This record gives sequence, structure tokens and C-alpha cells, in this order.
Amino acid sequence: MGRMDRVWGPDCLEYKPDRWLKNGRYFPENAYKYPVFQAGQRVCLGKEMALVEMKCVVLAIIRRFNIRVADPTQAPRFTPGLTATMRGGLPILVEEREA
Repeated sequence: MGRMDRVWGPDCLEYKPDRWLKNGRYFPENAYKYPVFQAGQRVCLGKEMALVEMKCVVLAIIRRFNIRVADPTQAPRFTPGLTATMRGGLPILVEEREA
């Protein structure tokens, strides 16, 4: 669902973080459009904690390593579903940064 053109439009595969900005401010999309944590009265109780934890882990990893796509000429092919998965995975190169 995260990359289906009938949900997000014909440019669903393009990286466009500004699609969630209006007048320079972040406005989240309707929670019912991407139901990973559900929405409404039955929203996941751990949603905010999961997002904070994800940000902390990503920051710790990015600070310690240089991460590059193994073949930058090969575009990832997304597989539609409830979670964002890529057909064939995304091979990367990871190198520890020098202190």
C-alpha cells in the first residue's frame, strides 16, 4: 500500500518529501491511507514509542557507518503490500567511519 499509485498518485515511486509540506510546515497524510499502525480509536498504543526508537537506531547507525547502495544505477523495484518491501532486496555497502 505504501507505494500504490491508486492510493498515492502516479508519482508514488518518486522520493518527494515535500509532498507532505504545506507552506513549509509538515502536514501528515490521513492515517487511514497507510494503516501500518492502524488509525482512529484503535491506533497502536506503541506507535509513538516505535517511531522514537526507530529514529534513535537510525541515527546511531548513520553516525558510525558510511552506507551506500551497491549499484547506484539499479533502481529499486517495490513490491506492493502492507509493508514497504523491495523485490530482490537492496544490496548496500557498509563501511565503518574512521574516528
